[in-house]
Amino acid sequence: MKKFKLNIDGKEVTGIPGQTILDVARENAIDIPTLCYDDRLEIYGSCGLCVVEVQEIPKILKACATEISDNMVVSTRTPRVIESRKTNLELLLSKHIGDCVAPCKRACPGTTD
Repeated sequence: MKKFKLNIDGKEVTGIPGQTILDVARENAIDIPTLCYDDRLEIYGSCGLCVVEVQEIPKILKACATEISDNMVVSTRTPRVIESRKTNLELLLSKHIGDCVAPCKRACPGTTD
């Protein structure tokens, strides 16, 4: 089977065609944060926490949804990536009204449990 060579954060790794950046990173103990990723489900990439930079590609990419290619150079902790993750997490949490309060307490006119 054909193998692709790639570099993630300075570490030389290999993967097979069809794998994502996240798959290869996890196989090689390289941490890329995720919230929405679950290998039992179809890839959706909605949280945006797994973003990475790939050399020669101007936009940041979601590691869970980006298939690897031969000689790919991936950076997971650049200032741009960290800022994007922070912004994405802030957006996810910005509409956090009453999510931590029990439904019965929210619905009660006396706000008691």
